[in-house]
Amino acid sequence: MGKESQSNHGEGNPEAAERFNTAEKAFVASARGKKKIKEGPKVSPGEEADLAKAEQAGRDHAKDDDSQTAFRPKR
Repeated sequence: MGKESQSNHGEGNPEAAERFNTAEKAFVASARGKKKIKEGPKVSPGEEADLAKAEQAGRDHAKDDDSQTAFRPKR
């Protein structure tokens, strides 16, 4: 393999994360960002039902007993 860049941070890249966070904060504070936030998500009635169903499935799953799952940490 070739020589790795010194900017290789493995799983994460703090410089890229900082650039993203800065740009995200600037967008949210901008007039365009405030307008988008005020509009909210554009979800059709069919999608709304699907989202509610998926949310409920997630909540039901969170209540389940996980003791029978394949992964169990060793004690």
